Amino acid sequence: MLLAGRAVSRVRYIPDIRQVGEKEAPAEGIEAEEGEADQYEEIAWEQALCERVQWDDFRILGAAKTWDEVCAIAFKHRFTREDCVEKFGEDIGNKITMDAADDEDVKQSDTTADLFKTAEIWEIWNKDDKEVVWICKTYATPCKVQDDPMQFSGFFPVPRPLYAIENDQTLIPAALYTQYEQQAKELNRISIRINNLMDALKVRGIYDSTLTELSELMKAGDNELVPAQNVAAIAERSGLDKAIYMMPIDTIASVIKYLYEQRDQTKQVIYEITGIADIMRGATDARETKGAQEIKTQWGTQRLQRMQKEVQRYIRDLIRLKAEVIAEKFQVETLEKMTLVKLPRQADLDQQKAQLQQMAQQYQMQAQQAQQAGQQPPPPPPGLEKLQQPMPISWEAVEQAMRDDATRTYRVDIETDSTLSATQDSDMEGLQQVLTGLASLMQAYGPAVQQGAMDIGMLKELMLVVCRRAKMGTAVEDVISKMKQPPPPPNPEAGKLQAQQQIEQMKNQSMMQIEQMRAQMADQQAQRELALDQQRAQIDAQVEQAKQESQAQQNAHQNMLEQQRAEAEAQLAAALESQKQESQLMIESMKIDFQRWKAELDAAVKIESANISSKAKLENAATETSTAEITREVN
Repeated sequence: MLLAGRAVSRVRYIPDIRQVGEKEAPAEGIEAEEGEADQYEEIAWEQALCERVQWDDFRILGAAKTWDEVCAIAFKHRFTREDCVEKFGEDIGNKITMDAADDEDVKQSDTTADLFKTAEIWEIWNKDDKEVVWICKTYATPCKVQDDPMQFSGFFPVPRPLYAIENDQTLIPAALYTQYEQQAKELNRISIRINNLMDALKVRGIYDSTLTELSELMKAGDNELVPAQNVAAIAERSGLDKAIYMMPIDTIASVIKYLYEQRDQTKQVIYEITGIADIMRGATDARETKGAQEIKTQWGTQRLQRMQKEVQRYIRDLIRLKAEVIAEKFQVETLEKMTLVKLPRQADLDQQKAQLQQMAQQYQMQAQQAQQAGQQPPPPPPGLEKLQQPMPISWEAVEQAMRDDATRTYRVDIETDSTLSATQDSDMEGLQQVLTGLASLMQAYGPAVQQGAMDIGMLKELMLVVCRRAKMGTAVEDVISKMKQPPPPPNPEAGKLQAQQQIEQMKNQSMMQIEQMRAQMADQQAQRELALDQQRAQIDAQVEQAKQESQAQQNAHQNMLEQQRAEAEAQLAAALESQKQESQLMIESMKIDFQRWKAELDAAVKIESANISSKAKLENAATETSTAEITREVN
């Protein structure tokens, strides 16, 4: 919009088509087409997109001064051969002549130019006939004619274009540059002149050629001395400055300084024409006061408010077109996925309603049967009260409301009234003043309204005037409009009498409640005592029965113990007698064994004694023999 003077955006509906499922079998006697796939197309996803239209690809057809008078618009496209075949079919697409190439290098090459050529196709939206016509200048007849494809309320797929400069006499755009074209050209001339003078602004001069050391001196570095051969000539001139003559640049510098000042003034004029103040560019004079800066901000913002509101209007119209696309084209499944809103289907609601009606009929039959039998009717089943409540909204109802233009228009609207400008949104001081004004109105006129001396409509109108001036939005205005007249204050005497009556009534009710509570407590106490007596008698009977059972068990146990004792004593006596006999037998057996062992021992002792005697004799004989031999050996 700033460059070309007009901005155009187009809203498109783009469905994502995919092949799913299987097609129905052909009827009998009809053969399926060759290569036909056993699938059908389904919308997988849907989009409503905005795309910018190039300024030279858009045309308004006809002599119209306002947008409402426009009867046709056109969009230019560059289609390749494949695009033409896909859009218009093979019969028409192959007959269209490719006559243009965008690339300059391709145009110069005769061998490859045909491969990259495109056809200029114009898409014309005819509002009068509600149709879209595709025309190519190299094809004699329209390539394609479509009935209204988008079903927009304004027919055109674009909102009213956004113009930088509004003109009620023509729709031809004019760029903002036309307002300051002379100043821009002047700024360009000044900048060119400054650049030329900057090139001439150089340090140049001449020197005496007899002083050859001067060239070396100009090339010397820091703290470097150059030896001189002709010091006398330098001394005669009273210094080197007499031998050097510099080119004067003071005049050029003063001219450049003046040109800089002139360029700043020219830029300031441009800013004043366009309405862009220095404070809005983030640059200002530090010597200015806060009040001066606020004035520049306020008036600079007011200069741009028209453009701001126009941009808001343009965006609002774009969103309206996208909303129309969503309402007219989008499927319920897509809306459910996008919004995540869980709404029932109409079939489910109908089934639920039928079940509730059946439950109601059954309950009515049961109630009638109970009434005829003289019995109390049964309680209604749970969930039956839903039959009296309104049914929830279904997706089918939402779709019907969205598809209906009239219903959608007054149910859903998109406006920019609630959009505040940046200064109003950020100016907390102004908001505080508005709130203070509203509070002052309530404090000043609230008591009069409360006493009934003033109608609340007067107070609401005053508050609405403040809110509308401050542009606080329709939400605040709606809340103020819903304020109601408070009830009149009661008569003091009547109030006292009514209060006394209420007190007496409360006392009587309290006394009755106390008596009722006492009677209930007495009845509860008697019932508790009767219950305690019954429990005590039951406990005594249980204790007596337990005693009797315990005595009988004790006697039976005593008899059993006596019997067991007698049996144990008899068994013990028998066992002792048997052990006594066995012990006697063992003693006798041991005596016999002892006698036998004693006889055997005596016999063994005798034999051993005899053996010992014989051994002693042998030893004595051996001893004597040994003594004789020893004596003999000694001798």
